[in-house]
Amino acid sequence: MKKELLIASALVGSVGLAGVAEAASMSFSGNHRVGVAGSDSNATATATKASSIQSSLSVSVSETTDSGIKISSGFQILNEGGAPSNNSSGLTLTFTDGSKLDLVKAGNASKSHDIAPPSGGGEVGIAYTSANSAPGGVDFVGSADEVGFEYHSAADAFGVTGLKFGVSAAFNEEATTTATGAYDTGYGVGVTYVTTAGDTSVTVGAGYAAADYIGTSLTKDEAGGHMGISAVTGDLTVAAAYGSGDTVRTTTNVAQRNSEATEVGVKYVSGDMTFNIGYLSSSSVDESYGTAGTGVKDEKTQTSASIDYVIASGVTGTVGYRDQEGSDEATVQTEASGSSWYIGANISF
Repeated sequence: MKKELLIASALVGSVGLAGVAEAASMSFSGNHRVGVAGSDSNATATATKASSIQSSLSVSVSETTDSGIKISSGFQILNEGGAPSNNSSGLTLTFTDGSKLDLVKAGNASKSHDIAPPSGGGEVGIAYTSANSAPGGVDFVGSADEVGFEYHSAADAFGVTGLKFGVSAAFNEEATTTATGAYDTGYGVGVTYVTTAGDTSVTVGAGYAAADYIGTSLTKDEAGGHMGISAVTGDLTVAAAYGSGDTVRTTTNVAQRNSEATEVGVKYVSGDMTFNIGYLSSSSVDESYGTAGTGVKDEKTQTSASIDYVIASGVTGTVGYRDQEGSDEATVQTEASGSSWYIGANISF
């Protein structure tokens, strides 16, 4: 028996496993959603329904230096029911004062400080056509290149209780001769302030971002911002947000001008049940690169609602519904308008 143990130890050392104890810490998390989704667009006489199975699995790795700085990163093995992926993140340095610095594949500070009003959950919705350029939310301005950084301040920044801020910048600076264009350089700033008014906790968030794009036919760059407010009193949350600006969609060779979006929502928690309702209204004037548009708006309006029920620890049942309408150049798109619903359960781990 001793001889067998000695041989096993030698094999472990020879394949480099002896140093496993010195490896960084690793954890994983994910979810698995199973349900049935249905939709009834105004372009068809009959409704459709199908199974909806969405899964995700993410791995997080981290380690802390002797000086107390935490270094972390991660990647996805499976992303929401799609093909296996390696959607890896960059490096995040968390300092001893609570501030953080994202390096490589960082985000945009404007988006990090947006107020996201409650809205209906579940796998609901009818796909809007690519011709509709109206935003899907208030933080539609805030692109970023993977070569950049984002700094997140610690809580109570500058000695102001409840204040946090962020700044970000990205640098591509690569010449391109393609008509579709590419992100060049940009930046973002954002701020969040939390205070109380009686029994109510109030959060105000705002951000601004700008970016330059390069391409043979580009005539518009990106710039705009958002602001919002959320109030929580006991189990009730009420929030509203607004965003406006110009942006660029390189995937469809379209510049979106005079874009704006408004979101409002309400959430109420009662024991194991959570009720959500939300509303979105948005519009945009689009034009192909180098070509003057009609000046007529594309629009989206949608109302959503859902009920979540905690069935067991880590298991939540959801019933969701959404009614929507989309228009292109002031003409209603029946195939992108109608109602949809979802019934299912989410298992998280």
